[in-house]
Amino acid sequence: MTSALYTYQPNESTIDYPGHIALVFFTQGCNFRCRYCHNPELLTFRDENMSYEALSAILQRAKSNWVDGVCITGGEPTLQEKIVETAAFVKKQGLDLKLDTQGNKPDVLSQLLDFCDYVAMDYKMPIEQYPSLIGVPVDVGKIQESLSLLKEKASAYEIRTTVIPGIHTEDAIRTMCVELEDIRRFVLQPFIPRDNLPDEALRTTEKTSSEILDHYASICRNYFETVVVR
Repeated sequence: MTSALYTYQPNESTIDYPGHIALVFFTQGCNFRCRYCHNPELLTFRDENMSYEALSAILQRAKSNWVDGVCITGGEPTLQEKIVETAAFVKKQGLDLKLDTQGNKPDVLSQLLDFCDYVAMDYKMPIEQYPSLIGVPVDVGKIQESLSLLKEKASAYEIRTTVIPGIHTEDAIRTMCVELEDIRRFVLQPFIPRDNLPDEALRTTEKTSSEILDHYASICRNYFETVVVR
């Protein structure tokens, strides 16, 4: 039987899951078309996912190498039919589980919270400006519902924004801070240009400077207790 997971990064990560040595697994398929997507090869559904037998072998081998966590990212994991079943399977292996999501499937996220020890949800832009960056129509109500779910029910979570020069203005950041009222942890991360970005114009956009990130973080600290520059 196949799981919800498509492939994984063989080398352990100390970055993707705070406080853990983790393996990072990827799902295929996404219903967004973000102009700055760093995994465009995972936007569509291609091949069969890995079997539970293969997944179990990978996890048991990882545990013997001090891995104590799993990060599931994408693509968008919540689009996978077997994602809740797979999350339960990972937890049964005795590993902590982190989920990365864009928040467009609150009904699935609600089920996953029973198995996730940590959730990282992207908050792309001020909510009414989402379509300009996402490239498709977006039901912003679903994003807001997922945000509420995390605030009310998640054991640990972060909301994160990739700051793109020329797109994320200071006014945009202030608006987002108001929209994200009462979140526990806000993470700002730099935009990094790559040759495979869906928006060709962004391939030559400069990397977000540490000065901009630090300045925006100082603004955000007027709204949130914990603000991290990654």
